[in-house]
Amino acid sequence: MEAREISIVVAEDHALVRQGLRLMLSVEPRLKWRGECGDGERALELVRTLMPDVLLLDLGLPLLDGLSVMQAITAAGLPTRVLVVTARQDPQSFQAALAFGAHGYMLKTDDADALVAAIRTVADGGYHVSAELAGLMAPADVEPVEALTSRELDIASRVGSGLSSKQIGVELGISEHTVRKHRENIARKLGLRNAAELVAWVVRHRLPEA
Repeated sequence: MEAREISIVVAEDHALVRQGLRLMLSVEPRLKWRGECGDGERALELVRTLMPDVLLLDLGLPLLDGLSVMQAITAAGLPTRVLVVTARQDPQSFQAALAFGAHGYMLKTDDADALVAAIRTVADGGYHVSAELAGLMAPADVEPVEALTSRELDIASRVGSGLSSKQIGVELGISEHTVRKHRENIARKLGLRNAAELVAWVVRHRLPEA
């Protein structure tokens, strides 16, 4: 079966960066460029009207910053998934983006192949955090690997590979509901707020891919 098309909107305040992304992504057969903008208010408007699968979002936008855009998307219950693409590498921006519901966080210094892979992962229900950024979670913020059971470690590693709960359930022969319960237990034990933070934890602890 042919993979489904992924619609994309890009919110980035530098026109040259937008043009570069458009040229780069236009050669990818699964990706469909739906729109672009240079400020946060327009980004939110495009998400509401076009309902793209993925919003590539810079944090430093004028009029409405990236965190506020994510907050509005979540509050409105919009289905668009958000992949942050930014130059910011500070722990405050990284952790705030994850807390506000980002499904991925990448640096503008990451290469094109990594970005395309991240878009596909996020669009298919998974999460992606650049390996370079995962270390920004302070060691004191989370419990050690030993806090998890072998089954929880297995599921955590699969989440870290970008798999959704449904995909993990199929691979392990268990229900999606059971996977979600395991993930809730993992998050409670580790003090994490969402799947993107779990991905960052997996990368930081260098868990092997399932």
